[in-house]
Amino acid sequence: MKKIAIFGGSFNPIHNSHVNIVKNLIDSKIVDEVWILPCRKHVFNKTLAKEKDRVKMIKLALENIKNVKICNIELKSKEKSYTIKTLRRIKRKFGKKYKFFIIIGSDIIYEVKKWYKYQELFNEVEFIVFKRKGYLIKKVNGMKIYHIINKKESGLSSTEIRKRAMQGKSFKALVPVKVSKYILEKKLYL
Repeated sequence: MKKIAIFGGSFNPIHNSHVNIVKNLIDSKIVDEVWILPCRKHVFNKTLAKEKDRVKMIKLALENIKNVKICNIELKSKEKSYTIKTLRRIKRKFGKKYKFFIIIGSDIIYEVKKWYKYQELFNEVEFIVFKRKGYLIKKVNGMKIYHIINKKESGLSSTEIRKRAMQGKSFKALVPVKVSKYILEKKLYL
């Protein structure tokens, strides 16, 4: 049975920390594949770059990494995206030949009890947790953690990249080269 890690987010834009997490999971053979799951709308209604631009940046960032694909199930959905509903749709669509895991940052652990039907989610999936600067990995009752990525993370965020782009500051070191070029060519976040 193939092990699939689902990495959801807005990826607005995808950055080097996202890429490093994917590489770590693939290179260390923690999972067989990573499926990137960009959201259609942000849960807190934040403004996002167009779907096609975010998908293109993901493709550019991950083009040389094997065993990674984009799962567009949330992009195609007109419903509000809840993790439990998305996971169930993925399981229905792809059957029982895969074992799924959900990737989250240690910052999200502090919010996970606010998620829609989080207890049901805890019963259906195990988590892969990556460390975020300033957030300890804490135990949440009922949550099963399959793997912890303990590599030191920079605290890099998409918010910081957008802010730098708006202010005309350099962000080239924070994203893959092709993503940086794409942002500048398309004048995203300016």
